[in-house]
Amino acid sequence: MKAAYVYESEKMDIRELPVPQAGAGEALIEIVYAGVCGSDITMYRGQHPTARLPVVLGHEVFGIVREINAPKGATQSGGASGSHTSGSHASGGIRPGDRVAAEPLLFCGECEACRQGFGNVCGKLRLLGLHLNGAYAQYVTAGVEKLVPIRTDIPDKLAALAEPFAVAYHVCARAGLRVGDDALIIGGGPIGNVVAVMAKAAGANVTVSEPNPVRRATVEALGLPSIDPVNGDMDELVAKKTGGAGFDVVIESSGSKAGILSTTALCKIHGTIVPMALAGTPVDFVLGQVSFKEQTVVGSRVYPFLHFKRGVETLEKLYADGRQPLDPLISDIMPLGEAQKAVDMMIAGQNACKILLDAKK
Repeated sequence: MKAAYVYESEKMDIRELPVPQAGAGEALIEIVYAGVCGSDITMYRGQHPTARLPVVLGHEVFGIVREINAPKGATQSGGASGSHTSGSHASGGIRPGDRVAAEPLLFCGECEACRQGFGNVCGKLRLLGLHLNGAYAQYVTAGVEKLVPIRTDIPDKLAALAEPFAVAYHVCARAGLRVGDDALIIGGGPIGNVVAVMAKAAGANVTVSEPNPVRRATVEALGLPSIDPVNGDMDELVAKKTGGAGFDVVIESSGSKAGILSTTALCKIHGTIVPMALAGTPVDFVLGQVSFKEQTVVGSRVYPFLHFKRGVETLEKLYADGRQPLDPLISDIMPLGEAQKAVDMMIAGQNACKILLDAKK
């Protein structure tokens, strides 16, 4: 199969690799689209705090189940124990031919976090595309229990947004967003815009802060108000949107120094701040500003499986309802063979929103 392989820091090529074999309890998935994520860039640069190169990037998995290998000891009607199968008795209803998103997390099940049910913050957490070969390829394997079917009426390109919607669902849940909350999303990039759409779906009054005019145009195309934090008047925004009190929730998705340092001033007394960046340059952040307003700073890391499913369900509901534009969330669809170009665009900030890699090209 064809795959985009990062063999050392900032060096990637397209090469032929063996099609992976589904182990017991796993499915072989033919990739339709793989999403390009900011954490892929961290990995490409060799800067990820826990993962090491070489690896096939890609944890945003959408594709078609081509084969299921039943768990050891499980039986299928008409099949032997542990056999490759087209049945669903031991595969949670998933069958070959199903369109699925794959939750890409692998956790140990033994550490304190896992024992408490928080596998998404497992001390030994691994992800497809970071620690194991991922979706920048024509095929990938994943545990059948990690698969979520996607409704057949949703276009493939929108179905490929399942994983970002899961991230956004968990972020909004961690923020404790309530109907009527004033929410500011700092950063109108690929994930910031999905978070903004999710926050709106949760009933919040959403504003997106984004200095790039092309990305602000995408925000507006999503039907969301935006502001330029460089040339706009943020004090006026706070006054207009919140009566001067500050935002109930501030979600920082840009990872920029300016964005991070602005959070406390923009957030209200007893408000909530959610920083999303997992890597980047250290920032001198004055915690005393949080104390003065008794604000709450909440971390958010990927998602538990329930929130992965809820993210997919929200995507499906928004598509069925039809009132929320979703197409602007995808700005570029590129052949898998141009994965290097896609990564370069992400690094340069040239993409207006999400880049998808078409595994068939």
